[in-house]
Amino acid sequence: MTRSDVIPMVLFAAIVVSLGINTPQAANEIIARLFNKSISNSELQPTGADVDRFQSILTDKSEKEVRTLLAQRALGIKITESVLADFANKNEIEPNDSEIQSAYSVIKLWTVDLDDNGNFEEDELERYRLAMAQGMAKSWKVSKALYEAYGGDVVFQQDNPLTPVGAYQKLFEQYREKGEFVIYDPVFKAAFWSSVRMKYANTYDQDNIDFSLPWWEKSMTASDK
Repeated sequence: MTRSDVIPMVLFAAIVVSLGINTPQAANEIIARLFNKSISNSELQPTGADVDRFQSILTDKSEKEVRTLLAQRALGIKITESVLADFANKNEIEPNDSEIQSAYSVIKLWTVDLDDNGNFEEDELERYRLAMAQGMAKSWKVSKALYEAYGGDVVFQQDNPLTPVGAYQKLFEQYREKGEFVIYDPVFKAAFWSSVRMKYANTYDQDNIDFSLPWWEKSMTASDK
């Protein structure tokens, strides 16, 4: 599980819905600027393997359309990762040892079958579990801080059962207003903001939004009842 998994599939789903007719772009065209660093079209281009994989899913899309979707998704990932990392850094958000250990314990339960898998060395498996635990604990703690700061809708996502999509929108708009990122290409810009502002049919009732404990601890407690 990586940080890039927290919002990108939400962005991708919305981009699929909002796909329109695109215009050809030069490979080195500057698409956006993110924290004073230019992002060119060539940086966002997918590999052939990724195109083939997604085209097997999106069978109604041409190769060109799939390439466009994946490039737009890549931009969304870059913006999301950078903005969330900056927010966490400025607010000194880091999981403590107890939170990481809590996440590690549940990840070890989820991956217990790997203990007898000869494809993994013991130390390699432990590094993998610890990296997952650190990422999951930090993702939850950032989500908690965002919700406490901005409120808004919260939805279930497989990698983050308490995803504060309303807070993400406010955070991205705040960073855009500060000039921390700008999207020059109108098609990429429309796709990004359409995904960020997407309305979800199934959101948590406000009374059921609870960041007092990490979501996996509440999940394990509920399963024990």
